[in-house]
Amino acid sequence: MLTKLLIALIRNWVNCDMSDSVLISGKLLTANCSAPRNHIIDTITPHYMEWYCSAKECCESFMPKSRKASANYCIGKDGEIWLNVEERNRAWTSGNSYNDNRAITIECSNYMDSAKFGILPDATWKSLVCLCVDICRRYCKKQLIYTGRPNYEILGKYDMLLTKHKWFQDTDCPGPWLDNKFNDLANEVNAILSGEKPSPIPPMVFGGLYKCCVNCLNVRESPTIYSEVVSEYHYGDTVILDDWFKSNDGFIWGRYTGSSSGLKRYIAVGRDTGKVENDDFLIKLY
Repeated sequence: MLTKLLIALIRNWVNCDMSDSVLISGKLLTANCSAPRNHIIDTITPHYMEWYCSAKECCESFMPKSRKASANYCIGKDGEIWLNVEERNRAWTSGNSYNDNRAITIECSNYMDSAKFGILPDATWKSLVCLCVDICRRYCKKQLIYTGRPNYEILGKYDMLLTKHKWFQDTDCPGPWLDNKFNDLANEVNAILSGEKPSPIPPMVFGGLYKCCVNCLNVRESPTIYSEVVSEYHYGDTVILDDWFKSNDGFIWGRYTGSSSGLKRYIAVGRDTGKVENDDFLIKLY
């Protein structure tokens, strides 16, 4: 799966592909957005959630119409990245239509206890860096710029600007810690874009509760289509997979331990395309 992910990333970066990021672990699309956006993408606006939660939980919080808010991406406490609003559409994140029509907005989980309030977990920070690198490369930008104000007019053809939520609304977002990390974020991203540092691989959390989305899905003794079928799952059934996975025979295979046999069992999650697909056999619930 990592090999496929790297190939997909490289293909997007070389071709300046303007589709959504292949780094996502899942997606939960909200109607709280403006479709399509009315400006080219040249800005990234990171936010803090003021919540220690998963990416899926963050996406779920943006689903009610009454919330009137959303983000293009949500990054959870474990580094998982979920898509909440497709990049071609404007998310309702920063309280400023001019910014959000040109920005990809990213909500980030943070610690809530008094000693660490506002700090992003290491996995969340790493995924934020990875996602910013991916966005810059897909939009053919050579540097991420932070100037301390929303001066879009200075942007050159190959520049991407960092902006802050609090510049547009009466809020403390992006929070006390992330607010002071924008220079560091730009520097880390630029070191990767320039080739000074190697391209990172974001944290990937494979294990969790999955739901079967096909009429019949075979369970096998080993992760190959040539192995003996020992059981099957049907549409709507759920299974808890561990963090192990493998690419084989063109599929991504997951693993669980049989409750009665105590043996490791293997099941195809979907085609190995390097990203979550709408026709995957299993979808991750959490």
